[in-house]
Amino acid sequence: MNQTEIEKIGEELYFVAASPASRRLRTQAELFSQIDVPLLITGELGSGKATAARLVHSLSIRSGFPFMRVNSATLTSDLLESELFGSEHPAVNRGVESRPGKFEQCAKGTVLLQDFDAMPFAVQLRLLKVLQTREVVRIGQSPVGADVRIMAATRCNLEQAVADGKVHEDLYSRLSAFKLNIPSLRERREEIPLLLGHFMNRLTRRYGVPAPHVSSALLEASQRYSWPGNLRELEVFVKRFLVSGEETTALAELSIHHEVETGNGAGDAHANDNVYARNGNLPMEEKSSLKSLVRHAKGEAERSAIARALEETRWNRKAAARQLSMSYRALLYKIQEYQLNPQESFSLRGQASRTGD
Repeated sequence: MNQTEIEKIGEELYFVAASPASRRLRTQAELFSQIDVPLLITGELGSGKATAARLVHSLSIRSGFPFMRVNSATLTSDLLESELFGSEHPAVNRGVESRPGKFEQCAKGTVLLQDFDAMPFAVQLRLLKVLQTREVVRIGQSPVGADVRIMAATRCNLEQAVADGKVHEDLYSRLSAFKLNIPSLRERREEIPLLLGHFMNRLTRRYGVPAPHVSSALLEASQRYSWPGNLRELEVFVKRFLVSGEETTALAELSIHHEVETGNGAGDAHANDNVYARNGNLPMEEKSSLKSLVRHAKGEAERSAIARALEETRWNRKAAARQLSMSYRALLYKIQEYQLNPQESFSLRGQASRTGD
């Protein structure tokens, strides 16, 4: 692994640039770090928008000051407004208690607004005021200077959101003057072996488990698959591989996903058997047991993804459904099917890396 292509930008946080697309992104990030203006970061789910924001911050003059994230999709309108702008609460025997928001807490630093498009319109108007005046006003208080850089991240089509009246046009204009687009993992497939090895090295150290052998067949399969969940999905895949230690199951999982994408599931069943047989990973007579393993692996993968989304949204089911791009009713059915609950402890819970944000 070429360590010069892996840049540490925080505790347990790295930026990997081993492809032309990622190197272009690194160059853009350095350019935008020198311009102290709002920045809009776009990209697919799990592509690394938060990591790119942290990279820009780490290269800027604000690097010695706080970097804070707020997810607009996981908080109600009142909570989001309080989180960003602060609040005033009656205090027993003490009159009124003031609580500063992120814009004040993060003085001279950077605030990243994740899932910016989910921000309620009333909060958008207050954010626009901050950008216009560089001041924050708490209820009943005088304006306070807001020396903070604001970045906004989204995976939606903001032009359409503006047309639909979901995003304020003036706010979009102010945020989109400088835009950083994060390429999907399928646009940098040559980077997948390095990323897979990077996740493998970090996670084996973190969990104290031996690193399993990664064959050329697994590397090839990982590069054929399109990874719709991008870095986040790749990291979860590596975690499952470390837990199971079964390359046969990992290969089958990638193969099934690839067949679904290409529409070759039924017609290529024997061809896939031959591929596994040629690589010495699976005798053809074990096809039936493989299907059972694949079904189990897919179920565990779905369960883990839903559990993670629920944890990230603090069990806000509607926000989790939006994050998973599924209907609210379907999510409720899956929660019941997998018997998920807020008190349950999941394997590897809370250990997810921030690399794939």
